[in-house]
Amino acid sequence: MPVLHFVLKFINASRIIISLAILLLPLMPMAQNSVTFEAFSDAKQVLMNNYFEVSFTLKNANGTDFTAPDFKGFQILAGPNSSTSMQIINGNVSREMGYSYTLQPTAVGKFTIGSASIKANGQKLTSQPIVIEVVNGNTAPKNSTNAGGEIFVKLEPSKKETYVGEQIALDFKLYTTVSIDGYDIMEEPDYRGFYAQEMRRFSTSAQREVIGGKQYTTKVLRRIALFPQQAGQLTISPAKFQLAVLEEGDRTGFFFSRNIKPVFYTTQPVDIQVKTLPANAPEDFSGAVGKYEFQASVNRNMVTTDDAVSVMMLITGTGDVKRVQPPPLLLSDSFEIYAPKIIEEQMIENQGIITGKKVVEYLILPKFAGEYTINPSFTYFDPTVSQYLSISAGKYPIKVRQGTDKHTSNREELKLKGKSNDIQFIKTRSVLTKNSQSIVGTGIFWALSSLPVVAFIGLFFYKRITNKQAEIDISLRKRKLANKEAQKRLETAKQHMESNNNRAFYDEVSKALLGYVCDKINIPLSQLSKENVKVQLQALSVAPLLAEDFIKTIQTCEMALFAGMENSAAMINTYDKAVAIIAGIEEGLEIKGVARK
Repeated sequence: MPVLHFVLKFINASRIIISLAILLLPLMPMAQNSVTFEAFSDAKQVLMNNYFEVSFTLKNANGTDFTAPDFKGFQILAGPNSSTSMQIINGNVSREMGYSYTLQPTAVGKFTIGSASIKANGQKLTSQPIVIEVVNGNTAPKNSTNAGGEIFVKLEPSKKETYVGEQIALDFKLYTTVSIDGYDIMEEPDYRGFYAQEMRRFSTSAQREVIGGKQYTTKVLRRIALFPQQAGQLTISPAKFQLAVLEEGDRTGFFFSRNIKPVFYTTQPVDIQVKTLPANAPEDFSGAVGKYEFQASVNRNMVTTDDAVSVMMLITGTGDVKRVQPPPLLLSDSFEIYAPKIIEEQMIENQGIITGKKVVEYLILPKFAGEYTINPSFTYFDPTVSQYLSISAGKYPIKVRQGTDKHTSNREELKLKGKSNDIQFIKTRSVLTKNSQSIVGTGIFWALSSLPVVAFIGLFFYKRITNKQAEIDISLRKRKLANKEAQKRLETAKQHMESNNNRAFYDEVSKALLGYVCDKINIPLSQLSKENVKVQLQALSVAPLLAEDFIKTIQTCEMALFAGMENSAAMINTYDKAVAIIAGIEEGLEIKGVARK
């Protein structure tokens, strides 16, 4: 009974704690995300007499006084339907409030659904307008591609004309009128001339669009951020897909099954025209192209000539942040400026785009006393207006007082102090005494006399031993250890793959394959090139198909290192091929007896 009583008390206490937690959830702080109010439609185009859904979502806040827009040109079939959801991840609470409507068009044409509004955190938020095109069933929209089939995939860039360093998004977009169970990218496009980075946080919601008078369900399967690295016309090669299409099975029996039909599809290539930047670039232009923000800070405003001042600069924007050089810090000759140091550089995915971040630190040393002003600025090129724009982070006054100039005088003081310590007291009186004991004939005398002979003999035998070791066939040892060294490199490549470090991964795989061949045929890596690697593989009696896989894998690594592509599936495939290639060569050499020579 006491045990049962204890259990009942524990259950009651747990219920109280859970109830309190539920009551306190609305009072917990929201996740450290920005408050947004967005509108979404599941259709960009809709057929006359059809219907679609429009929703308005408030994130990371509690909202009141929701006001819907005027749905002119549409009839409300249902709504507003409200919904709320809450998530707790690592102690952070995120909340969503939604309002949705089901609409049916009343006329053909383009219609704009205006902004909805809601009050949250003491301010009024409004959503962006939505444009919906209503078409007849037998009328194709202008500039549309008549696909004609039930299913197809398109590569759709956000822009077909861009500048060097500007970010564009490439969508792998599915159009279908049938049910899809899954897909697989069999061949990745060639992003030659671009730096490519895969995005994972974008809207995957299905929409409806009308193509050639037929209504399709569309969905973005994948999105790649591309940063052009050179001017001219760049071509994105086609991608190859395998799509799993669902077909209804036999329904005549008690059970019926789902049949999956594989469909193969190859997209069309996409041409991107990349323009060079205008020639009138300011002197302080640092290579940034896109939309940018700039902030700066100074760690102190009252210093002496003995103190160093740290000037921190924060650069954030949508362009290729790797191309952005540290902005020049323009100061008078009253300061000594040290070379800038890059504290942080990273690319972060945010709401369907890649945002680059770079933190730069300047250390400056005032030379003279006085009052000065530091005015950090940043110049970038904005493609939307085709102009170079400059941002000033504000003026930072600094008052400099005369110091002791310790940064120069301390060194002199240490030198003088070291010299004074070298001066010792000079003795003015000395006493000389004669040592009556002789060392000749003693044991110490004979030991010291025989020491050169012993050393010579020891050196003679050491030389003979080293010469014998040098006669060992080093090339044979390298051949025997070639597989082991290659496996070590592949293990390192696997670690880079697991940490999603694509550049280090492809570099290590390339070194593993090329180093393996160099060790097997005993030539330095500098003598192995793309032109003669096939000849060297033939010298090892490698099977033609295996040699072809070897060369293709090396080419894949070179392409990935050039384009900067981030694709976990491609890395896994490359790693598996590299392992299989080395294993296949080893097996072939063992059969021919080459590896044992």
